[in-house]
Amino acid sequence: MPLPTELHAAVRDCVYDTLAQGRHLSSGIERVFREVQPTEELASELRRTIFQAIRYDDVESALAGELDGIIDPSRCAMPAWLTVQLRNTYGDATDDVLRRMLSDAPVFVRINTLRTTLDACKAALHEHRPQPVSDLILRIDRPFGLFTTEAFAAGWFEQQDVTSVRAGLELKAEAGERIVDACAGSGGKSLLFAATMLNRGRIVAVDVVAAKLQALRHRSTRAGADIIEARLASTTKIIKRLHETADGVFIDAPCTGTGVVRRNPDILFHRTEEGYRQLLIMQQQILRRSAPCAKPGGRVVYAVCSVLPEEGAHQVATFLASETGAPFQLDHEWSTLPGDDGGDGFYVAHLKRSS
Repeated sequence: MPLPTELHAAVRDCVYDTLAQGRHLSSGIERVFREVQPTEELASELRRTIFQAIRYDDVESALAGELDGIIDPSRCAMPAWLTVQLRNTYGDATDDVLRRMLSDAPVFVRINTLRTTLDACKAALHEHRPQPVSDLILRIDRPFGLFTTEAFAAGWFEQQDVTSVRAGLELKAEAGERIVDACAGSGGKSLLFAATMLNRGRIVAVDVVAAKLQALRHRSTRAGADIIEARLASTTKIIKRLHETADGVFIDAPCTGTGVVRRNPDILFHRTEEGYRQLLIMQQQILRRSAPCAKPGGRVVYAVCSVLPEEGAHQVATFLASETGAPFQLDHEWSTLPGDDGGDGFYVAHLKRSS
């Protein structure tokens, strides 16, 4: 259904401003919602229209409702260099991968077991049609207003993709351990570790962006997780000082984000082939700097939300063949594509350091 004419300018501003200025799409959508104050039905329509406008780089067709329900790899706005990468990797299955990337993603929340239980949270969110998918995760089939609920304010849950949770659980962080979250961002994985550790032990959450660490501190307070120490990586010495101090190290490396394009279709407009090459160099540097934070006998999990093996399995193989990677062995690895079990596309490797 085409949107009312008076909303066209707001949608255009969101799409073009987000793409031109490099802002995250979610902030653009929030800006439109503040301006429009939409009903639940209109909010869903606005979000769908904005996503389709970006996926196909065609605002006018999206506003006219001509892209409703469309999932068409031949029409999507995909950088040529990335299309080549995907076809080199997936061959005849490339169009299936692209369809997955062009589909809509469910909303998942992780239950914060430091504050509540799955059953209690499910009952509190009954108006949002929660569906349990594991003992830690609810799929939310009616997300409108979810983050204005008393349950969210009380720290009962955090939005987190089902595969992202699975990646975090791969570290097997336990009570009393010392964990280094080497690329912590705003702390989704750190908060998961705090819960699985029963809020006992120490988590050193490191990132290069101060604003993300400030967001982590705010989220930690809401979640009741007081074992997380946010540490700004202003120099490489910050990581070096942590060498051989951790039982477990989690490396959620910066990547192309091709595994989460369903949720963030604007990602592809900010990726260039040169930037991709620089990311590959950065990933290897981060892995080599951060893995030695594990004690002898400790474990390391390397994860990227990417469907490109150059960012995943190839990076781990290169690391293990290096001098820094010599004390480590690959225990196991796994990967998913967008849509597997409803979740995002990830590559995850579990490494162990020899004792």
